[in-house]
Amino acid sequence: MKVNVKDEFVGNIRSIEHRDDLQLVTDSQDVDAIKDYFGNPDWMDEFGGCFVNVKEGDYDEVYCFNGNVPYLDKSLFKIERELK
Repeated sequence: MKVNVKDEFVGNIRSIEHRDDLQLVTDSQDVDAIKDYFGNPDWMDEFGGCFVNVKEGDYDEVYCFNGNVPYLDKSLFKIERELK
């Protein structure tokens, strides 16, 4: 079984600003742990912040953005693992 990690543009941070189930993560060690969870592909290097939804000790949803300041007009990308 192979795991593929993909990112999908979903709009800007404004599109999720009212979601109470997401937690903002900007601490570099925590963001690095999220990147490690996804295998730390090179294209994730630009991400310095994420919004995460954790269920049962695992990431249910992960959205990342460039830099670590979540300005509402910043582009937002959903990060997912696909089993092949």
